[in-house]
Amino acid sequence: MTDSVTGENSDLFIQGQKIHVQTEDWGTREKVLVSRIFRNGSVLKTFKLPYEKIPSSDKRVQRETALNRLHQYSIDWAQKESEI
Repeated sequence: MTDSVTGENSDLFIQGQKIHVQTEDWGTREKVLVSRIFRNGSVLKTFKLPYEKIPSSDKRVQRETALNRLHQYSIDWAQKESEI
């Protein structure tokens, strides 16, 4: 299995507040993708996706796709939560 894939970072401005979404691959030792949503430096929500739930996780392209989807899911969650 190859090294971890490059993470994603996004800054959102929702209802006048800056929200930061950070998604990263914790690598082959931890075998998990993690996405965190921050507001004012505090974690609002954490999502984790274990490699075992990613089809063909031994292939880098599969983990990249999963990381991008997890990042978008986290952005969608942050936007939806702000509407409540």
